[in-house]
Amino acid sequence: MRTLGDATKCICAVFVLLSLVSMAFAAEINPYADSATLSATGTGAELGACKIVVLETYFWRDWMPIVGRPGPDRGSPLHAKVALSLDNSTGAADRLSFQAVIIDQKGQSHPGTFRVMPNYRILPEAIDNPESWRTMDETAKKAVMAKYNVIWNGELKPGEVRRVELLAADGPFLPVGSRVHIEITLTDQKGNSAVVRTPDEYINRTD
Repeated sequence: MRTLGDATKCICAVFVLLSLVSMAFAAEINPYADSATLSATGTGAELGACKIVVLETYFWRDWMPIVGRPGPDRGSPLHAKVALSLDNSTGAADRLSFQAVIIDQKGQSHPGTFRVMPNYRILPEAIDNPESWRTMDETAKKAVMAKYNVIWNGELKPGEVRRVELLAADGPFLPVGSRVHIEITLTDQKGNSAVVRTPDEYINRTD
């Protein structure tokens, strides 16, 4: 007959096993995991001293009443958005360029015109408010955006950590519900390159 102590040991062993499984699963899906996990899952890379991590991805096709360039199913071309963290906190000044392609679930590559989205969150609080922008004419606004690199031009300052969002609106007419990812090749000013692969995500539909 099992004693109370034996039963307690069994229960503790089950809890330990469940905890280990939970930790392993969390590490597999966590995009902020350590470098070994990032390398295995394809959500991050290093280019020199710059650490690159995929923060967010989103894919969608639109069926609004007016679609500029509808496909055979009357939906829009694929829209693809990805947000990256570029951590140059231990590096010197650098300049990066990028090329990105969309990969469908069959492994076929599709071109897309990815542009850098403005990031107003990098502006000082004294400027990033409605009152400040109302006092500026167009020339002053352009000067501020250039000074703070609001639309990222590829430059990385020494010690800079920057969020970069890329958007393409001219992707292929892939089926809603199918899975897709992006492969981004970043190249530094010395010609060194690194490839970042985003996680596979489903294509959403908007109406």
